[in-house]
Order: sequence, then C-alpha cells, then structure tokens
Amino acid sequence: MADIVQFLTDVFNPANKYIWYVAFVFLIGLGLYFTYRLKFMQILKVDETSKLALTNISADDDKQKVSSFEAFCIGMGARIGVGNIAGVANAIILGGPGAILWMWIFAIIGSASSFMESVLAQLYKEKKSDGSYHGGPAYYATKGLKSRKLGIVLAFLTILAFGIGFVGVQATNCASALSNAFQFEHNDVVFGLIIAAAAAIVFFSGVKRIGKFTAKVVPLMALAWFFFAIIVICMNFSGVPYAVELIFDNAFRPESFAGGAIGTVIMNGLKRGVFSNEAGLGSVANIAATANVKHPAKQGMIQSFGVLVDTLVVCSITAFAILSFGGWEALSLKYKGAVLVQEVMRATIGDFAVYALALFILVFAFTSMVGYYTMSESNMRFIKDDQKLINIVRIVIVVVAFASCLIDVMLMDLISDTFMALMGAVNMLVVLLLSPKAIAIYKDWRKQKNEGIEEPVFHKDVLGNDTDGITEWD
Repeated sequence: MADIVQFLTDVFNPANKYIWYVAFVFLIGLGLYFTYRLKFMQILKVDETSKLALTNISADDDKQKVSSFEAFCIGMGARIGVGNIAGVANAIILGGPGAILWMWIFAIIGSASSFMESVLAQLYKEKKSDGSYHGGPAYYATKGLKSRKLGIVLAFLTILAFGIGFVGVQATNCASALSNAFQFEHNDVVFGLIIAAAAAIVFFSGVKRIGKFTAKVVPLMALAWFFFAIIVICMNFSGVPYAVELIFDNAFRPESFAGGAIGTVIMNGLKRGVFSNEAGLGSVANIAATANVKHPAKQGMIQSFGVLVDTLVVCSITAFAILSFGGWEALSLKYKGAVLVQEVMRATIGDFAVYALALFILVFAFTSMVGYYTMSESNMRFIKDDQKLINIVRIVIVVVAFASCLIDVMLMDLISDTFMALMGAVNMLVVLLLSPKAIAIYKDWRKQKNEGIEEPVFHKDVLGNDTDGITEWD
C-alpha cells in the first residue's frame, strides 16, 4: 500500500502544480472578464438573485421535472460539503489565514463564471428518455461548438473529477472525522461500508427523488451547522477581531505562514475556494440544466448566488470558528482537515462537539455525493442514454466512496485537485467561446424586467439565426 501511495504522489504532485498554472489564468482571468461583461451583476443584483433562489419550490405535477429551487438545493448540496469544513481548515494550514480573503475574492469573481456556464447549460439542455432534463459542459460543447468529441472529453472529465475525485474527497474526510469521534479497530472500513451503503440507496432512487431529498436536507443542514459554529464563535468572541486582523494581514504579508510565499497563500485560497463553490468547473452547470424554468438567465442567477452563499457565508463561519480560538496554531501542527475543526470545538465546548461535528460532516459529505452522482448520471446519459451504463456508473461511484475511506486525506486532495484544474481549464475555454450567447440572454432578461415583466420568458429568436443545437426552447 505504501508503494502505491508513493507512486500516486510522485505522479500527481508535478501534474497538479503545472496544470494549476493554466487553470489559474482561465478561472481568474475569464472570471474577471465575465464580471465586466455582466456589469458586476453578482454584486449589484444580489437582492434579485437571492429572491429567485428561494422561489418556485415545486416544479409541477411532472415527477421527472426539477424546479428551480430543487436545482438550487441540489447545487448547494454539492457545494456545501467537506470543502466548507475540512477544506477551509486545510486552506488555513497550507496557506495561512490570508487564504480566506483570497477565497472570498475568488468567490465573487467565480460567481460570474457560474452564471455563464449555468445559462449555457440551460440553453443547450436536452430531454432524455426518462422525461428529465440533462445538460452541462458536454452538451454545450457538442451543440454550441458542434464538437461531439470535445463533448465526450468533457463528459468523461466530469465523471472522473466529480464522480471519482470529489466523491473520494468527501468520503475520506467523512471517514476521518467519524474515526476521530468513534475510535475502534478497523473503523475506517466500517464507516466506509456505511457511507457506501447509504449512497447506493439514494443513487438508485432516481434524479427526481434525489432532488426532493436534497431540497429537504440542505436547508436544515446549513441552519444546524450555522447554529453550532456560531456558538463556538460566540464563546471565543474576544478572538474575532484578531481573526479578522489575521485574515487581512496575512493575505498580503504571509511571513509567519506558508514560508512567506504570497503565491502559496493565493493558490491555496483559489484551490480550496474552487473546490468548495465549484465556480467555473461546470459541475453545477450539470445541475442547473435539470431545472424547469422559463428563462435560462433565471437559473444562471440562482447558481451565481449559490457561489456567494457557499463561500462568503458557509466557509466564513468555519474560518472564524477556527481562527477565533486562541490555540488554533498549536492544534494545526498536529491535526488537519475536519479533525482540526473537531479539536478546536472540543477545546471550546467539550468532547460532545467531536461527535456533533462528525454527524455534520457525515450529512455534508453525503449530500455532496448526491450532487456529484447527479452530475455523473447526466454525463453518462450524454455519452449513451442506456440504463445499464447508468447502473454501472452508480456501482463505480459507490465503490469509490468505500475505497477512498481507506486513503489518506491529503493524497485524495492532491488527486482531486489535479482533475479539478484540468476540468476548470477546459470548461472555461468552452464557456469563453460561447459567451456571446450567454451575454445576449442576460440582456434579454434585463430588457424584459425593465419593461415590467415579472416572469421573463425566453424565445430563442433573441439569438437571431444562430440557434443551431438549441432544441428545448422552441
């Protein structure tokens, strides 16, 4: 086993480093460009995007259709997960407290990218044999750029990055937190079996039921975590001003952390921020395509808001829970990921916090895996809409969920980060090529809203004669 771990480390370490140089340019550079083209919509229209995200709880009587609210919740289920707890802790360990500020900055930039990819996913979505909608990078690359080969590449990368990489990270961190709380022989194997079994039950229940399940669980999960983490912050309230000072000072002067390398702080903020909110990766675009809406811009704005909620709210709560505790630096020398958060909370409110956080991690990780499965199924249906192949994907992801519980957290992060960077770079290039259509769609939304239309309706003739590949908006 040690030889396998060393081999994977030797392969993925250099690959991760160089691929992220390219991904940085695409994710940040194009995110800034999209922000400019959208006239800072994600900031100036946040009141509108928040209202859209919390309406239309039910689509209609069609059991196969997913409402905009359910699509939002599935997206948040994928976003709100281990990245918001373990990911934040690892960002602080590897890049120092300043990495949190860069996470915030990149979230604001990335929310524009999330809007663009979600709009394109809606524009080029398809209705499959089960009556549900599917879409995402593979679909808009194939139909928008007329490249089936590129679509297959993106579909494969999506399954690889999210069905394997992200599911693996969620599962291994979940097992780590549970093992820290419940210590007994072979606990990693036992927890791996439990996680895999629970995932299998939900995965085989279908996309619509997954939407209903996540729509019920995510709001309760988020509220419970906020309540628990805020208690910890309040008990360490005297340390909050120092935490704020650490974040802003260390973002530009990381002398005492990360070996004084500002690039390390920035890159860790980007990696952990993107892992958490998934802006620009095309993952949530797969989910956005499933929504039954009257205008593509609506789902784009909803998912853009989701990026801000994920990082500026959920991740920030975790960051302040850690940094407001006076002894976090000493603990960070011994613990990592979710276990660091557990130990901070143990020192603050007692041993029961370790068990409570293990439960939070379990729910967060599980709802995230539900979202990643949804993406994987959608992309498998793109490659070939065959139920036998869908069942194979389900089995593979369940096996990955179990096997990753036996793998070191940092190695799984390394593997996942590499796939994430590759997916982000390819997806953002495709989004750039199709961006004129997304901008035109947003302008149509704004035009209708300015005319007093409460619920804008999209007609593809807004795009002129360039409507090849658009099949669901007649």
